[in-house]
This record gives sequence, structure tokens and C-alpha cells, in this order.
Amino acid sequence: MSHILIIDDDLSIQRLFKQFLEGAGYSISSASDGREGMLLMKQKKPDLIITDIMMPEMDGLEVVRNINNTCPGLPVIAISGGMRGMPINFLPHAKKFGACRTFEKPVSLAALLKAVRELLGTSAEKTDSGYLPSPGSGFSK
Repeated sequence: MSHILIIDDDLSIQRLFKQFLEGAGYSISSASDGREGMLLMKQKKPDLIITDIMMPEMDGLEVVRNINNTCPGLPVIAISGGMRGMPINFLPHAKKFGACRTFEKPVSLAALLKAVRELLGTSAEKTDSGYLPSPGSGFSK
């Protein structure tokens, strides 16, 4: 079973992604900021990391850069809502720093799962349990 580390300071997103991806057959760990995420990465040795960009302590751009420097080849998906009300998009920078895929919040769970499967080389037959997010979660499948 592939192991995924989710790094996001929004606990509701952490829970949503965790439930959704566990339902799709993945093992999940989560961290609330980049520093905690980097420590967990060393302990848990995940197969893929999903990180938010805007976080306290260590932001997602630093996380992506550190992963690219210390564990080249470890797939990273970067997700960001940007800075609300400001025309700043950090996702192109995440891509330059080594993120394999980038998504804006709110991200479609179907798109996220597709990216996870592509990056891990897993198929729907091996992982899909038919889990659907609860209505009103703010995310679509």
C-alpha cells in the first residue's frame, strides 16, 4: 500500500484528503506545517507528498525545494488557494522548485486522485473503493 503525506495547516482539508485517499486505498500521515511535514517525511518515508503552499513555520515552496534537494524523485503535489484578494499565484514557483502537479483550491477530488494514481503508478482497479465525499464538503469528485 502506498503511503501519502499530507501537509496542510487547514485541518478540515487534512481530514477531507485523508478520508478520501484512505477510502481509495492509500495509507496517510498528516502534518500541520512544513517543519512538521519534513520531520514526518524522514520518519515515515512516504511515496508521495501533498502540500499546501501558504502555511506557518515553513511554507510549501520551502517544503517542495527541500524535498527536491534531499529526496529527488519523490513526487510532490502542491495545492494553494493563493493569497485571498491578491493576484499572487505561487503554483508556478512550486512547479519550478520541483512539484510534479499543482492545483488551486478548491481542488476536485477526482483530479487529485487521478494525479495521485498517475504519480504512484496505481490503477483504479487496485485502489478505488468507491468512496464519495460528503455533500457540502466544498470539493467535488
